[in-house]
Amino acid sequence: MTSPDQPFYRALLYLRAAGHDTGADTRERLQRLFRTQLDEHPELSTAYLLEKMPQWFDLSRPGPDRRLPPVTRSSIGYANE
Repeated sequence: MTSPDQPFYRALLYLRAAGHDTGADTRERLQRLFRTQLDEHPELSTAYLLEKMPQWFDLSRPGPDRRLPPVTRSSIGYANE
């Protein structure tokens, strides 16, 4: 079952993963954009809305000074056999 808020929260995760600020201004703008799109076309899918994100927000690539965190290995508790 899909909740009405699911596209909004998926979009916030998308923005966060892209390195975009997800503060109050971004959330308000995102709600306004989604509401406008869904009022005009209620049948729109979450996938379509997510495809529009690069058009609505500046999602430029991170610069060379922004690095990914190091990969760390850990155990999930399985016995070694």
